Amino acid sequence: MINQDTKALRSRPELREFHDDQQIVRKAFAHFPSGLSLLAVHQDSEKYAMVASSFMVGVSLNPCLVAVAVQKDSVTWPKIRQADLIGISIFGHSQGALVRQLASKERSKRFENVVVETSESGGVYLPDAAMWLETTIYQETDAGDHWMILLEVTRLGVDENTEPLVWHGSRLRNFAPEPPSKIR
Repeated sequence: MINQDTKALRSRPELREFHDDQQIVRKAFAHFPSGLSLLAVHQDSEKYAMVASSFMVGVSLNPCLVAVAVQKDSVTWPKIRQADLIGISIFGHSQGALVRQLASKERSKRFENVVVETSESGGVYLPDAAMWLETTIYQETDAGDHWMILLEVTRLGVDENTEPLVWHGSRLRNFAPEPPSKIR
């Protein structure tokens, strides 16, 4: 039972209408931390990549599905979706500069001096990432100004020693190290 007389409890902010004010929505959504992913393929002698903070794991275990929301006006997504296989890398804690480069509006410079691994089936992966997924498109759903893409995972790998990079408060962040435990 919740004691409503406790003075230490902080009241929640007043819910307010936002009337399609995207700035209010963006500011509010920025308070939810998320990992950063790179969806990348090698197709027609070119590499195509997009950085997404709207990536979600654990959508389903059987079949194994992950999801990503993609803006409908994306120029890159139509190229990526043509591939038989999409490589996904979850950025590691030391890859902040790489996120900025790969998310650059200058598409011709995204892969400049970037080391990647390309699978035989065209998936592009970043070394030093926290996790890698090989995926195929399972389903695309209209979601307002985005497409919600369900991707079926066909293979995966995890580097348990690499912490993921986090997007929170419209900034790149790392997990805080755990304080040393006290021995009693």
